[in-house]
Amino acid sequence: MRKELWDWKYQKLGEKVVSNLKRKKHDAYLVERKEGVIPLLKEIMKENSTVAVGGSLTLTECGVLDFLREGNFNFLDRYNVKSKEELEEIYYNMFRADYFLCSANAITEDGKIVQLDGNGTRVAPMIFGPKHVIIVAGMNKVVPDIESANKRIEYISPMNSKRLNFDTPCTYTGKCDDCMSPERICIHRVIVESGVRHPGRFKIILVKEDLGL
Repeated sequence: MRKELWDWKYQKLGEKVVSNLKRKKHDAYLVERKEGVIPLLKEIMKENSTVAVGGSLTLTECGVLDFLREGNFNFLDRYNVKSKEELEEIYYNMFRADYFLCSANAITEDGKIVQLDGNGTRVAPMIFGPKHVIIVAGMNKVVPDIESANKRIEYISPMNSKRLNFDTPCTYTGKCDDCMSPERICIHRVIVESGVRHPGRFKIILVKEDLGL
């Protein structure tokens, strides 16, 4: 019964968020499970396209990286580089990509997308450059409002610092200390209010389960 109730809750909440994202001129989809992400990407993305990704546990959990590596894409694979210079070249080439894929730190019920980034290589191509931005997010990313989004980000940021092995105060205390560490990951906060300037550029795939952090 517990699982059925959560499925019902996520279905109703997901329908509301998708409707509001569409109202803001984004393309939005609600899929049952993470296994439904790749079939949808096959419908959305054109072969022989140039594709880049932002750092994301969600993309890994959904098998997106393997899909891009094995598919007929020019994949700018940030995870398979041999030097810092090669990685920087990929970061610059992201802006010319046909598709940029990432997740979200939070999505409000009324359809705002909230991101917090360290060096800006995730939020910058979201704002400008790639022809299409595809966001894959689990229902654990959905929050009531901006205030809740900021609280959620503050709560999960220490876990991301720990995951990435950064030497920041939060990796020792488990909580945000608003630090001045050179490895701080909480630098650039971006809120995507709507897609009215470029309808359909953002494509949000909302999955009816918890994914990533």
